[in-house]
Amino acid sequence: MVVSATVQTVTSAERNAILDAARIPVVEELGKPPVLVVRQLNRDGEWAFLFADMQQQGGAPFDYGGTRKAEAARQGFVSRSYAALLRKDDGGWRVVEAAIGPTDAAWEGWATKYGVPDKLFAFDAAQ
Repeated sequence: MVVSATVQTVTSAERNAILDAARIPVVEELGKPPVLVVRQLNRDGEWAFLFADMQQQGGAPFDYGGTRKAEAARQGFVSRSYAALLRKDDGGWRVVEAAIGPTDAAWEGWATKYGVPDKLFAFDAAQ
């Protein structure tokens, strides 16, 4: 992946809005809200990419128990990671695509699929 330029800085208010929007697919699919511990958050114009670890309140690892991914989690087929591509419109940030518990780089084709810059998905070791 070639990074052609740096992505924009995300303000605290924007970060909160992105995280609030990003939690929605997890709650819809698993029935419980995670605490998202950001590993990478990039923004380029109206697009944002989030990669985070899911935890319980209090910092315990996210518990898939009682969810449709519980058996897969018991067998080690899902992670506690979360990736989301979001787009900002007049209504705020919305998740365009998300990967809950990916065990690989599920976002690999998102740049091409949605016509967003590859740089959005670049990981910065400093974050």
